[in-house]
Amino acid sequence: MVRTGLLGFALCFLLSQDAIAQYAGPAEPFSDETLFSLDSPVGPIDYVAGRGLRLGRTGLNIGGFTTLEIDKVRDEAATLELDSLSFLVLWEPLDFARAFAEIEIGNLLNYDIDSGKAESDAHVQIERLYGDLSRNDALNLRIGKFQTPVGIWNLVPAEPFTWTATDPVQLETAFDEHQTGGAVFGSVYAGSQSLDYWLYGQFLDPLQPSEDPLPAHRGVGGRLRYGGLLDDWAVGTSFLASERNGRWSYLGGLDAYFQAGPFEVQGEFVVSRGDIQGRDLWSVYVQGVYDLERSASFLRGLHLVGRYEHFASRTERTANVYNVGLTWIPVRFLIFKAGYQFTEGQSDVVSPGMFSSFSILF
Repeated sequence: MVRTGLLGFALCFLLSQDAIAQYAGPAEPFSDETLFSLDSPVGPIDYVAGRGLRLGRTGLNIGGFTTLEIDKVRDEAATLELDSLSFLVLWEPLDFARAFAEIEIGNLLNYDIDSGKAESDAHVQIERLYGDLSRNDALNLRIGKFQTPVGIWNLVPAEPFTWTATDPVQLETAFDEHQTGGAVFGSVYAGSQSLDYWLYGQFLDPLQPSEDPLPAHRGVGGRLRYGGLLDDWAVGTSFLASERNGRWSYLGGLDAYFQAGPFEVQGEFVVSRGDIQGRDLWSVYVQGVYDLERSASFLRGLHLVGRYEHFASRTERTANVYNVGLTWIPVRFLIFKAGYQFTEGQSDVVSPGMFSSFSILF
């Protein structure tokens, strides 16, 4: 009954605005371009490149993205992978109500470049599915499956919206990527600053849970973020308590973001302690981005990216992870990334090598 009710609540579109406001991903340097528009009984139907299809007065927007990855992990064969095709749908029938979903068709193609062997195991996964009710900026209610509000990165970790083709290690190990339950969230403004808050809990059975690692059964957490109204700086803190089979783990985190001219820096620190296997760890990363167009106009849309991460766990060996590369956004709906990741110390959760991707927003 719970799943049927949630599925009836919504389908999906581009990133929800609360997530965009708190996430430091690739910028949108170019203006919208309407590729076509036509009149209909429900109003104009418009398609904007990279922002999806707006169906008149219905309040329905449909968009999505797909990503092609080419990776060469050290001592392994190079692979080409069409990772997924994701549809994002936003329905806003009323000013105070909306529904959102992200439906992913995953594992479309994995091609071993050395041997020529191709595999496909396509399946449908509901990544996000929730409904929102809003009284005002300060008070909003969310029910469904949504990103766990821990730190900066996990709010919108999809490939097109991050600066690198690889994620920080802490995202894979420290906590569940999603919560299935409810949240109260909002923003309060004071002068030239804003305070954002989240209070949330996982009290519904996980919707299409992963098998490795197994998700927590229940959880409760909160997040505060204090920053400038122009989103040029922000600091945040997170807390999450998770339970699986009667065992608990507790996570605390700090994060910060700063932007000045062509420079952008973000960092996160997470420590997790408790009895859930694999979650007794701490990790910190710092990532910097430099807009090369500020130095030479012919480098339009090109960004230099670097990230350092330290990861320490009782079940994994300590590792220092370095990632350096380039991200090119020639137009807002095309994103190219190429980088090299190397490590000091070995860990089963991180691999050195070259990682690249090409994403299309539609």
